[in-house]
Amino acid sequence: MVQGYGGLAGLAQFVAQDTEPGWTPGADTGVLLHNFQKMLMNSSAPNNILTRYMPPPILAGVMAMLCYAGTFIVVRDFAGVIPPAAITFLRCTIALAILYPFCRKSLRAQWPLMRRHWKFLALQGVLIIVCGNGIMFVGLQFTTAINGALINSAEPVTIVLFAWLMFRERLSIVQWLGVLVSLTGVIYLIGRGDIDALLSFNLNLGDIFVFISILCWSVYAVLMRNVPPELDRLNFLFGILVAGAVAVFPFWILENLYYIPTPVTWTTAAVTGGMALFTSILALLWWNRAVEGLGAPRAGLLLHLIPAFTFVLAIALLGEEPRPFHAVGIVLIGAGIYLTTILKSRKADAG
Repeated sequence: MVQGYGGLAGLAQFVAQDTEPGWTPGADTGVLLHNFQKMLMNSSAPNNILTRYMPPPILAGVMAMLCYAGTFIVVRDFAGVIPPAAITFLRCTIALAILYPFCRKSLRAQWPLMRRHWKFLALQGVLIIVCGNGIMFVGLQFTTAINGALINSAEPVTIVLFAWLMFRERLSIVQWLGVLVSLTGVIYLIGRGDIDALLSFNLNLGDIFVFISILCWSVYAVLMRNVPPELDRLNFLFGILVAGAVAVFPFWILENLYYIPTPVTWTTAAVTGGMALFTSILALLWWNRAVEGLGAPRAGLLLHLIPAFTFVLAIALLGEEPRPFHAVGIVLIGAGIYLTTILKSRKADAG
């Protein structure tokens, strides 16, 4: 979807924590996506071409991560050519056109349910499409794909932090330490390893925008606890895409008038169409397949492939060069994720 990593990459670390079959919601942070995982398993129209021919779970998960990593590469590669609001709006509208034939009947059946929850769908659409994807796409106009992906990799930790801020989910001392370590890594990346730049606030604007986008993704992820479990997964995706397209439309108009007009070319069609198909639809369905087949904890580990894939692709396709501060940032963010989420999950499994 849904981000940067499409729809689920930002929130899937929570899916990976505690939502095993038979798990009962409690005080753990895994409660945030218990209802969402039930929604992933629920589709009133699963027997169509979008869901019938699914690859094996592990392959589906890897393919989804590759799609999410490709978002950073594509948006960065076409920075200054296809402006960010254009990518966001056209990607949404094309995805809607692709989705509609497959969920038309279920949309009619669940229209009363969607009307009752339209405010929630609208909020989630704005958070993920405009504030999450849109702001990240703006950031990638000014920073490297490597920096963007590494900053984005801290999202599991910011989700835990917002769970505490918004719903007072309990955090242990070790988890608080993980939050601190991971955010230190993000700050170090934003400062490009230059302490003087940090102290003087001489920071890269693109990195700041990417960080703001993951905060928005984190709020979206935390609010996923409110998704009606009976809502069809394709209908949910359709609803937030509609809300996102409507919300970003004014920005697209202003962008055309005062910034860069959207180029009407085959390249624009190919880029936005490809992102709509692969990152907004197929990656989501492949990720669902991985969660269903591997279980949430194992599937969640695949998320760490996103910065790895982005790192390799950015070097190979964009000619970006890794710097020493990237290594420091990777170590700090990785240690924070381990302390905040993975260590907790392993202790739960051992128990």
